[in-house]
Amino acid sequence: MNASSSSVTPRAAMMIVFGAFGVAVGALAGSMPALMRGAQVGSEMFGLGLTVSTLATVTAMSLGGVMARFTSNHRALLWALPVFAVLLFAYLTAQSPPWFFLAIIPMGLIFGITDIFMNTEGAAIEHDLGRPVFTAFHACVSAGVAVMAILSSFVSTLIGTWATGLICALCFAIAWGMVFRHISPRQLAVGRRAGGTAGGGKRPLILLGIAAGIIIAGETAALLWSAKLLDEQAPSLAAIAGLGAAFYGLCNMALRLPGDALRSRFGDLPLMLGSLSIAIMGFAALGFSTSFGLSVLAFAAVGLGTAVLIPCVFAVAASFAPDNRAGGLGFVSLLSGVPRILAPWGFGWIAGGFGTNAAFGLLAIGLGAALVLVAMLRGLSAAQAPRISGFGPRAKNAGGLT
Repeated sequence: MNASSSSVTPRAAMMIVFGAFGVAVGALAGSMPALMRGAQVGSEMFGLGLTVSTLATVTAMSLGGVMARFTSNHRALLWALPVFAVLLFAYLTAQSPPWFFLAIIPMGLIFGITDIFMNTEGAAIEHDLGRPVFTAFHACVSAGVAVMAILSSFVSTLIGTWATGLICALCFAIAWGMVFRHISPRQLAVGRRAGGTAGGGKRPLILLGIAAGIIIAGETAALLWSAKLLDEQAPSLAAIAGLGAAFYGLCNMALRLPGDALRSRFGDLPLMLGSLSIAIMGFAALGFSTSFGLSVLAFAAVGLGTAVLIPCVFAVAASFAPDNRAGGLGFVSLLSGVPRILAPWGFGWIAGGFGTNAAFGLLAIGLGAALVLVAMLRGLSAAQAPRISGFGPRAKNAGGLT
């Protein structure tokens, strides 16, 4: 069915797709302690598996520009969503270390493919509308995370991780129907190189890519290790260990809902600088906290601080490659690979040897480096153009970066 023949707009349909993606992330976070017990893997082994899976994710996302030359966002999502659901179920029901590794690696690959093409379609819809709406898509991810994180920890503990997998499969089925009925295929990317397409050269994308890698590594740790930290601090509350990820997701969503208005008012880069400062304080608090309640509040602060960071990164990256947005996002994803790939192994190693608190504390230092990179990017963009993004109070002078 064509989108024009239905009251459901492509924007509304994609919000459901982003929501289903958030449900998957929430399930990964809330089910982590139960999954680790079922698969018989410890912190270091889990960190290793997550590292290899992240390598697969980064590889898939970095090839987004190439894939976009042969398939549309519509077609890519139609085959990626059901494959994601199957692999997620296999991962959640792992009963041994080999099963765990056989599931998490291909799941990382399909995670990256789904991520790149849903964000590419989201960026295209924002461009079509001519106004900021991208953060609203990511608010749907946060909503899915918030609901599923606490639900999955409860369901996985009291029923089993297989039940969590079935709930996720249902959500993916609904998302698949939305794409099939309401998202029209777009013209394939012409394949123009991502770097320099907007007149700013590759240096801004390089800074953006490295900063994005550190930010995504922090977000991933906050989501996937939150339940583990709370489980360690209060084993008797295992059924609600997903509360940290739930509060993270709720605060993420609370700021992402007005996030597009904030982007328009302050601009992407100033907003990123303020957000990073809040996230750093949240991670520092996690490094010192030994209280279940205080840790939950710290995860909430991290959720507020990271809420608009990745939507801003994706929007800025896509603006550099209007003829191949998947290529722009893929270029940044490739550069983000080193911190994203190494961080899970390092986090697992530190958590296993020194405690999960210590690992979270070190993330505050890492985000401090990202803060410096974004500050450099802001200075560079100010020298080249008033703004690097096409939205905001001075967007008309942005040199065509829309």
